[in-house]
Amino acid sequence: MARSRVDRILAEWTAVAHEARRPALPPRAVVVRGGRSGATLAGAGLVAVALVIAVVWLGRPGPNGSVGSVPTTPASPTATVEVTPTPVATPTPAATPTPVATPTPAATPARTPTPTPVPTPALGPCDAAKLFARITLWEGAAGHRIANVELTNTGSIACTLRAMSRPQLVDGHGSVLIDGAIPPASKLLAVAPGDVLKTLVQDGNYCGPDPVVPVSVAFVLSGGGRIVANPVSPTDATLPPCNGAGSAASIEMQPWAP
Repeated sequence: MARSRVDRILAEWTAVAHEARRPALPPRAVVVRGGRSGATLAGAGLVAVALVIAVVWLGRPGPNGSVGSVPTTPASPTATVEVTPTPVATPTPAATPTPVATPTPAATPARTPTPTPVPTPALGPCDAAKLFARITLWEGAAGHRIANVELTNTGSIACTLRAMSRPQLVDGHGSVLIDGAIPPASKLLAVAPGDVLKTLVQDGNYCGPDPVVPVSVAFVLSGGGRIVANPVSPTDATLPPCNGAGSAASIEMQPWAP
C-alpha cells in the first residue's frame, strides 16, 4: 500500500540527517546580548524560514514522483506465478486377455491297413483229359431228345472253360452221328478243382443207320480237345426220331452253368 506524504517526508528527512556530517569543532555558544536582541531574533527568523524552505524543497515531488531529490525504490510487486499442474497420466489398466479355448485334438482314427492285393495267377484253358462228363438223364419232347449232362474238373488246378462248346451226337466208337455248329465266342468260366457244371443238349431228326451202342454226346473245346460224356448205360441207344429224310438233323446245347 502507498505511504502517506508525511511518512515520505519524514523518511527523506531522516535520510538527509544521516548524510549530515558532524563539524570538527563544537559550535560556539550563541550569546544573546541585550543590545542585539532585535538582530538575534531576526537571525532566528531567517533560520526558521530556511528550514521551512528546505522542508518544502525536500517535500516537492521529484521527476519520478518521489519526495525531494532522494529517490525511493518502489517496492517490487511480487510476481504471482501461476503454476499449471502437470496432468499425471492415469495408467490404462492392461486388458485382461480373453481365454481362448484350446481345441481338443480329434482322435486320429486308426488306419486300417490296406491289404496288399495278391496277384491272381493267370488261369489256363482246361485240359480235356482233366474234365469228366456224364449223361445223367435223357428226356424227349416233340421229336427231340434232351440229354442232361454234368461236367466235373478232376484236375488239381483251376482252369478256364468257354460257356459254349461245339456239341456232337456220337456212337459207341466215338463216330459223329449229328455234328453241331461252332458257337460264337462266349464268356470264360473259371473251374476250380472239384467244380461241377451242367448243361442240356438237344438233338433232332436223325435218319441215319443204326449206331453202335452206347449212344452219347461229346463237346469240342474251343482251345482244342474233345470230351465224350459217359452214357446212361453201356447199351444206351437213345436217338431222336427221323422227321423226314429231306430235313437236316440238328443238335445244340445251352451254356455251361454251375
